[in-house]
Amino acid sequence: MAVERDTRGNPAAIHRSGRHAQAVLENARDEVAECLACASRDIIFTSGATEANNLAILGMASAMAEFKAEKPLLIASRAEHPAALAPLKKLQQQGFNLNLVEIDRFAGIDMSAVLDAIAQHPHTLSVVQWANNETGTVQPLEQLATATDFNHSWHVDAAQGFGKLPWLPALTSATTMSLSGHKFGAPKGVGVLRATESAMISPLQVGGGQQYNRRSGTESPALAASLALALKLALAEQQDFAARSRRCCEGLLHHFSSEKIPFTQNQHEGFQESLPNTLNLSFPGLDGRLLIPALDAEGIEASAGSACSSGAAQASPVLLAAGLDEKTAMATCRLSFGPDFELSELPLLAQQLSKLLLRLYEVANR
Repeated sequence: MAVERDTRGNPAAIHRSGRHAQAVLENARDEVAECLACASRDIIFTSGATEANNLAILGMASAMAEFKAEKPLLIASRAEHPAALAPLKKLQQQGFNLNLVEIDRFAGIDMSAVLDAIAQHPHTLSVVQWANNETGTVQPLEQLATATDFNHSWHVDAAQGFGKLPWLPALTSATTMSLSGHKFGAPKGVGVLRATESAMISPLQVGGGQQYNRRSGTESPALAASLALALKLALAEQQDFAARSRRCCEGLLHHFSSEKIPFTQNQHEGFQESLPNTLNLSFPGLDGRLLIPALDAEGIEASAGSACSSGAAQASPVLLAAGLDEKTAMATCRLSFGPDFELSELPLLAQQLSKLLLRLYEVANR
């Protein structure tokens, strides 16, 4: 609130309050750039990762097609978040070819298929995620790090990684990268697109020419400053949070096993190559339509898929693409531990969950 109160001027104005607002904004840009190991000019503040993904994917595809006088081949996987898949499918409707590579049992991307597609086409744009938002699987981005050149650009949706995973040097080689502020403690409604200076991006909105003509519109110094602070704190606390949340996940699984609750874990055992705070569990035999409402009635907030598209009671497209049948995919939930959850709270949560699940299985077996 203090930053918002003290930066009432428009950052684009040349009067005193405007210059102060601009100074706060640019200081936040510098701090984010330092966290992301890039130049300040590479940082574009957005309303969130959805806008950042759209700006990167639609903007780069349009600019590449115009510059080369040929539409690039679009490469992605069926594990991508709707905020990335939707703009890709929109481009497909506009005549772009879209190659969606297969994913494995845990929503891991077949990166060899991505690299093969890049090698076989002279002009490509690939879109990959750092970690899957449903199963938590961390994708092997290192394999793409050497594939970027003048004819191949790639965008990484990194919304799920920051504050949970250690910094990955391969991220610096991506042409563009998106972040969502609320994923690591910033207010909702602010995000970042990190775009290299050489990235060809046609702006989606024009007007005042702010942010190097890549994203016009008056910026919010308060939101930018809050994102910068939250990102610095999340990176500083990442190791402790990862260790604590992994212990929570392991403890919950151990409790379910001891209570003989039937479940299937939709991620690598031991949380190898997985987000440390995310559990994706299927409960075979349960009515999936009852699972999330029953959890909610107990005050336990879980999701059945992407939180941005889980309003309808339907099976997760990601889990279906990963090989689950529709009934099992419906009887699946994702449990994520936040930074405020303490290990001391786990026994009570485990007991509450096990009682609920056993009650649901009793109903299902009648």
